Amino acid sequence: MEIGKIEILLDKRWELKDLSVMTREYVQLYSFFYVVSRVAEGQYVDLDFSTYPWGGGYSVINFFQKSYGLTHKDHRLQVSKIQYASPGFIELSGVIGVAADVATLVTTMCGSALAINKTYDSIVGSYHKRKLGSIKIQEAESKLTKDDIEFIGKSVKLLSRDFKLNPKQIEAFKKISSQNELVQLKMLLALYRRAEPIVEQQESGKAKL
Repeated sequence: MEIGKIEILLDKRWELKDLSVMTREYVQLYSFFYVVSRVAEGQYVDLDFSTYPWGGGYSVINFFQKSYGLTHKDHRLQVSKIQYASPGFIELSGVIGVAADVATLVTTMCGSALAINKTYDSIVGSYHKRKLGSIKIQEAESKLTKDDIEFIGKSVKLLSRDFKLNPKQIEAFKKISSQNELVQLKMLLALYRRAEPIVEQQESGKAKL
């Protein structure tokens, strides 16, 4: 994996909370795509997040924390330089390909914000109506209806398409979820929520990946 310089451009007026949002969400997105890239390369072959209950927010937090823990210490993001001006920048050291995956997701969401937001809102509305958020994975087989299963599969395909995940990423995604589409859907919804604050900063001109 190629280590190099990653630059996030800054502009306009920043509050301290803006910097907190950018760094917290960016690290989680980076960790996610790092794990996906390693699995796509044939690493972490026994990694299986379907063992989590996924019946609430705790599993999501554990998922991103585990992803960070699986990021090799030499591949974790390191701050090289920060300059706050108009314009300014944050210069990081990290895996170039992984940073490019994060930038692709954010740029894609910025470019099709209305369409993606509409898709996300529609999926989340039905997701909550079906009470899928509270169904634990280990109980899903007995609780999901045929219509639920069809909805989950369709939603995973729609979000994967809208996020422009490539075939290797999708295949890695299936592996770390043990082919469980409900787990995949929960991961994709969590991915959207982590990306959205950075998308808002990029759309407002405060940041550019």
